[in-house]
Amino acid sequence: MEHKLHTDGLAVIFPGLGYGADRPLLYYAGKLARTAGYELITVSYGELPRVERPVPGKPLDTERLEECFRLALERAAHQLAAVPGAVQLPWADADGTAGVGAGADGPDILLISKSIGTAVGAAWAASCGLSPRQLLYTPVSRTFDFPLARSIAFHGTADPWLGNGECTAGCRDAGVPLYTFEGANHSLECADVQESIRNLAQAMRLTGEFITERAEAAVP
Repeated sequence: MEHKLHTDGLAVIFPGLGYGADRPLLYYAGKLARTAGYELITVSYGELPRVERPVPGKPLDTERLEECFRLALERAAHQLAAVPGAVQLPWADADGTAGVGAGADGPDILLISKSIGTAVGAAWAASCGLSPRQLLYTPVSRTFDFPLARSIAFHGTADPWLGNGECTAGCRDAGVPLYTFEGANHSLECADVQESIRNLAQAMRLTGEFITERAEAAVP
């Protein structure tokens, strides 16, 4: 059944593997989007293979992460098949390397994504021929394989899932503004609780500014 919109904007939340829509970054970003007039959809990936957190001496299992990505993308595509304006491709091309044009009358789509969800969201958009604005919270390496125009990214300098150099280079090459948080982990948190709260507040201030650009752009 087609998703019936009550607004002209749709925000789609793509969670991380262990970071759901009830966690701070996605929860507050979703509230900001709803306040700005977007209707929310949260994608659910179901059960996915477990990927161990990378630690010194035990690098990231990229093969397992790729398996998670492909499963999550397939399930997200199924859930979003009726999004207005998105022309779906056969999922033989689920890597997002091909695309077709979106309907001209489709809604304003905003992607709010975290970790592997940044890759899933970007791949889904590319495979539908869409170029939505994207909030990329702590992207992973796979994210940069897809078009990221009209996006901004957030990264902690102590994030074990993606090195600072790779994240900086990926954002630079994609033309994506990158906001870094010194000493923060993959959730933009630090050992100091107050510092973590300040990181969240800064991230949400930037998120709110990014979201409200939609309304400002519509003013003659």
